[in-house]
Amino acid sequence: MSVEVVVVHQNNADLLDTVSDGVFDDAVRHEYLEPFLADPRSLLLVAVVNRTVIGMASGIFYTHPDKPLQLFVNEVGVADAFQHQGIGKLLVTAILDQAEARGCREAWVATEEGNTAARALYTATAAREDPERAVVYTWNLNAGSSDA
Repeated sequence: MSVEVVVVHQNNADLLDTVSDGVFDDAVRHEYLEPFLADPRSLLLVAVVNRTVIGMASGIFYTHPDKPLQLFVNEVGVADAFQHQGIGKLLVTAILDQAEARGCREAWVATEEGNTAARALYTATAAREDPERAVVYTWNLNAGSSDA
């Protein structure tokens, strides 16, 4: 099996027309994809086999007044049929290479404590688990919603 890792840009976004189930949480929607790809801070890499996307890694470059450029690895997904074949590790390595080439001095990712597959993947790519546990809060920002 020959796997190609490709950085997705506006000129090759048609790669996302054929995506295996389980790569993304939901179907790729062009009204979300276009602004994502137009934003120079966004990064999307895909693993392709036989013109089908079988995996992806996405991230966001960001700066802060007291920190150098960093990459937040937002998601890594691999189709069920291609898991445990090194695709995730290939994607994580590739996204970190992109970050380093862009001048990032640090990249980071968060996952749920119970997500043993993700934790094993990140450990296999030489990531260090932060000993301090984080707590995630979310806000519902839907207009007119009273949920907070």
